[in-house]
Amino acid sequence: MPFKRIICIALAVMFICAAVSCGEKEQETTSEVTETTDTQAETVTDAATTEPLPLTPEEIFKGKTALFVGDAFMAGACSDGLTQKSFAEMIAEKYAFSSVKNTAADAASVSEIPGKPTVVSQLNTEAGVKYDFVIIDGGLIDAAKAVDIGRITAKSADETSPEELDTAKFAGGFENLLLTAKKLFPDAAIGFVITPAVKSSVGCVSDMRRFVSVMRLACEKWGVFVLDMYDDEINVEYHPESGRTASTNMNIYQGNGPEYALDGDPSTLFWAEGGAFEGSTFTVDLGVLSDVFSINLVMGSERYPNNYMHCGVMEYSDNGEDFSYLCDVNPNNRITKNTDKFTARYVRIRSTKFDVEWPLITEFEIEAEPAAGAESGVKSMVISAEDYEKITDKMSAFMSEIYNKNLEPVLKIGPGLCDTASVLEDKKVIYYGDSICDKSFHDDPSRTVYYSYAGRIRELYGTKTFNRGRDSASFSTTRGTNTIIAQTAADLDRKVDMIVIEGGVNDAMDSAPVGVVSDMTADNFDISKLDKTTMAGGLEEVLYTLTENHKEAVIVYMIIYKVDFNMGRCNDMTEYVDTIKALCDKWGVVYLDLYNDAWFNARFDIKSRVYSNDGLHPNAKGYDVLTPVLAEFMADTYLSATMKSEG
Repeated sequence: MPFKRIICIALAVMFICAAVSCGEKEQETTSEVTETTDTQAETVTDAATTEPLPLTPEEIFKGKTALFVGDAFMAGACSDGLTQKSFAEMIAEKYAFSSVKNTAADAASVSEIPGKPTVVSQLNTEAGVKYDFVIIDGGLIDAAKAVDIGRITAKSADETSPEELDTAKFAGGFENLLLTAKKLFPDAAIGFVITPAVKSSVGCVSDMRRFVSVMRLACEKWGVFVLDMYDDEINVEYHPESGRTASTNMNIYQGNGPEYALDGDPSTLFWAEGGAFEGSTFTVDLGVLSDVFSINLVMGSERYPNNYMHCGVMEYSDNGEDFSYLCDVNPNNRITKNTDKFTARYVRIRSTKFDVEWPLITEFEIEAEPAAGAESGVKSMVISAEDYEKITDKMSAFMSEIYNKNLEPVLKIGPGLCDTASVLEDKKVIYYGDSICDKSFHDDPSRTVYYSYAGRIRELYGTKTFNRGRDSASFSTTRGTNTIIAQTAADLDRKVDMIVIEGGVNDAMDSAPVGVVSDMTADNFDISKLDKTTMAGGLEEVLYTLTENHKEAVIVYMIIYKVDFNMGRCNDMTEYVDTIKALCDKWGVVYLDLYNDAWFNARFDIKSRVYSNDGLHPNAKGYDVLTPVLAEFMADTYLSATMKSEG
């Protein structure tokens, strides 16, 4: 074979081998690419089905805007004697918001209180401004003033209009607040902050449960997120009169100095040693030029009711030297009230004539706020630095949580849940009790018909009423046959919807033995074994008799408010009240505990003699306050019992 041909054959073989080799490598490469592509596809698929990591607060808040409105809690506080920044400022410093604005003010209320700014007005000043967050608080001032609670409107949020809201009451004011926030800031994450329980001697701030119930219900109705810290273990104190001082040119008796007239504690007092001479003064320095709204000066005490300045005037001043006349000190009563609005830093009383009595001041209450431009820097809220940080973190987490969430109204409120009349109308109700149930002995003389809450509920809510209450009736037999059990005899066969019981004050008046709750049940009950010389024995007979003979009825008990009637054990009925509650619990009777209701006792203010002429019986104004509270309780209890039986 020619050499040239051999060379060609060898080259051809080499080419073929090379081609085969390249094909194998290409196949291997293609296989590798395919495997890689499949792996990448799986990775992409897994990534698509995995939930994205939640945004951190730093990421959520970056570049956002926030508005904070409210009262003293939101405005800022003191910690360890130092003024703290507001929660809004603390949050703004920690996160990269584009802007944070805080318009909260110490004196801002939810309801419309004469002379007070409202939280709604803070919202209105920001109308037209776009915010990503609107955070609200409020209710402190309303509780301090013990304003009427009112009722949530018996309509859904969509059906509720501003015109039908009674903004002079807390519920109406609160609904108006939420309505306004949602109207002005429809695209914002709106949240309401219920503050921790607050310690205070002012109004019913220390017990805001009634207000908190309205807040929770209304926020649910209006679809507003809630940060509820009321039951959290956080220490918050409210001292609206912090920074005030008192002084006198009178001698002080046994260390009872002027400061005790400003401490909000009626058990402490200022007491002068010796009678007041002409020119004797007692002066309160408000610490800063202030708008004064009202004054309540309480002199003397229960033990020494005549120890007050009988001849004197109340005066005010901007500089502590030049005083102007405000009013006369009440010459016939130890309580002097004044509701004239004026601006001053100093308020004093000055004796205009020698008085043999040693002046004693239980409380010198002055409702005032720093005048415009006269901010003192003193904060009325006191929160420890540790708790302040805790609240700030809670508020930040709350804002982070509600962002990008849409909360629709979830509670459809209709007639029955909040409309008292719709529940009570045409209901047959029997009332048992004493003189407070019977009628008013100190009613308005302009009324031609004298009746108590029983008659008023009939008139206002359309009930069919049987009032068996009788003057001087008691549970025990200390007053003979005039007992509340005797009142029940006429109705044992009567079919009714509700029964309302009230009583016990006459037992306390007579210092009747309280007695004990028996260990008998309905199955082995023996009335003869009850000691009816005691309040407990008489009341247990009443409860057993009514629950056995009126199984169809909803039975409730109204525990009387705290009275100011120095007879027997009236002024400390704690033991009687505790026993009444124990007996009601045993027999399944729901009770309205007005005795321990901080709001009602602050609102009713029995010692003021506005709602009771004698410190015990309500007058016309008193019954007008008491009636809706009892009626609302009756409606709520009846509705709850009905829903329970149907469910």
